Order: sequence, then structure tokens, then C-alpha cells
Amino acid sequence: MASRAVVIGGGISGLASAWRLSGLGHAVTLIEAEDGLGGLATTFPWRHTHLERFYHCILPGDAPLLRIIEELGLSGDLVWRETGMGFVHGGRLRPLNTALDLLGFTPLPLADRVRMGLMGLRMRAATPDLGLDDVPVAAWIEKQAGPRALQTLWRPLLESKVGDRYRDLPALWLASRLAREKNTKQEVKGCLRRGYRSLIGAFEAGLRRRGVEIRTGTRVEAIERRGEAMAVRFPGGSEAFDFAVATLPLVQFQQVTRGLDLDPSIASLPLDYQGVVCGVFLTRKPLSRWYWVPVVDSGATCQGIVEMSNLLPPERTQGLHLAYLVNYTHRTSEFFRRSDEDLLAAYRRDLATLFPKAADTVVEQYLFRAPFVEPLWPLGYTRLRPPTTILPGRLYLACTAQVYPNVNAWSSCCEVVESMMPALAAETAAPQPAAAVAGTR
Repeated sequence: MASRAVVIGGGISGLASAWRLSGLGHAVTLIEAEDGLGGLATTFPWRHTHLERFYHCILPGDAPLLRIIEELGLSGDLVWRETGMGFVHGGRLRPLNTALDLLGFTPLPLADRVRMGLMGLRMRAATPDLGLDDVPVAAWIEKQAGPRALQTLWRPLLESKVGDRYRDLPALWLASRLAREKNTKQEVKGCLRRGYRSLIGAFEAGLRRRGVEIRTGTRVEAIERRGEAMAVRFPGGSEAFDFAVATLPLVQFQQVTRGLDLDPSIASLPLDYQGVVCGVFLTRKPLSRWYWVPVVDSGATCQGIVEMSNLLPPERTQGLHLAYLVNYTHRTSEFFRRSDEDLLAAYRRDLATLFPKAADTVVEQYLFRAPFVEPLWPLGYTRLRPPTTILPGRLYLACTAQVYPNVNAWSSCCEVVESMMPALAAETAAPQPAAAVAGTR
């Protein structure tokens, strides 16, 4: 008889967990609080199709995610493009991709530009040193590239991700990001031709064919023990399962497991998250030719611009240009609580100032926000990172709190799930694997 497993959370970690568990032969129930699956990859209806609420890309080295894409039958939908990075400093847009671009970056003295280039070469040539987990990122950058490079370029970039908490970040976090982004001579990014909605749809169809029960719009209030079983409590009652896999952000996992008396190293681990505010604009004219453009010292509200039309096939947006203006900010901040109208007006002013030709051609605009996006890693986090096995044979955790020191991305989440499976399979006495289920188109 198959073990009854519950997976809590319908983002990529939950979908990948349900996929792997159902492939092992377990009877799986997948529970998601929102009305649809996908987590941060959820979409919004646009004309006769859908567009992503938040920007996403795939890198050639994202092996765990690419494996699942292949299993779901979507490898043929992958689109790869050479992309690049611009940089707005003092209101001026510059390229920042090659050694010549860096040498021409006049906001820094020549000697600091050379040091920056050497820092980049070292990051491309070596695997990140795990000893950097105990080194503050600001001190490491200053040693590598100098104090002016830190203040002029790196500090604003770090603040755009984590605010004034950047000084507490471990240097290993940045070194891992640089290694992931710059592990090829030419920057290449990928996407799915029909968007992430096609991946979510393929997941859902494949899971249903494997007999997985999917419940959306269902909020979990608590995870509890019931004898040798695990019980999930909902607003209207509870249900018992043989074991549970939680994929919630750590702060939410800690809330729903308060009654389990877990080890304090897990129950009280002080890991917080940055949220994100994202303005989505469709224009008739492009902003620039770059995928990613940080905005620094330019009087703008947004801290960065992702122009997805430099990656997406043009038919996805019916020939329009799609750009995301973003701010990473804490969910309790005044900025996060500002009205959609206020934020969209501020972003429109940014476009008018920085890209006036495109700003005059805005066709549609939208505003989205998410509270738990980027973990705020403390120093020494490799020693604090929670295990995937919480209660052997009964309770497991696969979430963004465990991707470190890898970059917080969909592929990293899939890797956490894969790393969890050997112990889970042994501890839950899983039945024989089910036959692979082909993906749909």
C-alpha cells in the first residue's frame, strides 16, 4: 500500500517535491494556499495569453531545473539568447559586459576599473571559497576592488537587493552569484517559448496523471503529530498523512510547526526575507538592448530594470516590449505598503526621465508585489542552514532557506528537492518507483 504524503506549497519546490514523490510511488496530496500553482512564477491574464508577474530566466548551468523540463517534455520549448547588462549611473546608460566596457566606466578611476576586472576574472576562474561564508561582503569587495568600487558600484547594487542589511551578508553569497552568472564567455540566458505558465501546466497535468490530488485555495494553519502520522490542520478541520514535506518560506514553516517542539536550531533560526515590488510595463518602443539594467545615483525610484523583451520571443508580447521595474524591500516597509497607483506613477516618472522615447509609448502597466523573495543570509549560514530531514520518516523541509550558498533560483530549489530524496525514500519505506509519465504539449 502506498504511503500517503502531503506536500505543502505549490511553488517550484512543492511541484518538484510532488513530482519526485509521485515518481517513487507515494500517494501525494499537494496543497497550495493561493488559487493557482506556481508561487513566484504565477502569471496574469493579458489579452489572449498570460504574462509573468515577476521576471524569470534560466541559465545553461541550471541542470536540476533543465532535467525536470526535459522530463515534462518541454525541452523543445527552450529558447536561448545572448544577453547583456547595462548600467545607469548619474542618469546615463552604459554597457557593462566586457573588459572594454569596464575600462570605459569613468565613474571609477582607471586603477579601480582594473581591479574590478581582475576581481571578475578570479570569480570566473575559481569555485567560490567556502571560507567566504564568514567574511562580510563589504569588506571582501573593498579588499578585492577598493573602497571607491564598493561605494560607487557595489554598495548600490547590494542595497538594491537587501537594503541596509547588505553589510551583514556573507561574501560567499556574492561570489556564488558571480560564478553562476559569469560561467561562460558570453552571457546566455534562456526561457520557455510559451512562458513559465507552460511549465506549471505541464507539472499539473503530469501530477494529475500520476494520481496526485491538488488542492488550491487551501490554507494550512498548522502541522501537527497524530500518533505515528502527521496531521495538517486547515481552517475547517484536519487530515492525517504518513509524512509531510513543507516547502514554505522558513518564517512560515516556523509558524505552522510551533506545536511540534522542534530543535531550536530550526524553530528559532532567525532568517528573514526581502520582498519585491515590481512594475510591469508594455511599450511600443524598447528601453534599451540590455536584459538587466541596475539604476544607481540617478534620482529614480526603481533600483533596477529587467527588459524581458531582450530574451522573450516577440510573439509572446504581440510585438510589444516588456519591462519590469523593480525594488527589493522588506514586507513591513513603507515602500512595500504604498498604493499601486502611487508606485506606478513613480515608475512612470523613472521611464520619462531615463527612457523618454519609450515612456511616451506605454500601452499597459501593472503592479505586483511578493513578501518572501530573497533570504537575508547571516554570516556563517552554512553552519546554520536547516536540514531537509526534520523528523525522520515524518516531516521534511525543502525551501529557499536551504539553497545557500547557491543563488536563490528555481534550479537551486530543484536541487534542494533532489538532495532530499535519498534519505526520504529510505526513511519512508517508499514502494517501487512508478513508470515515468511523459509530459504533455
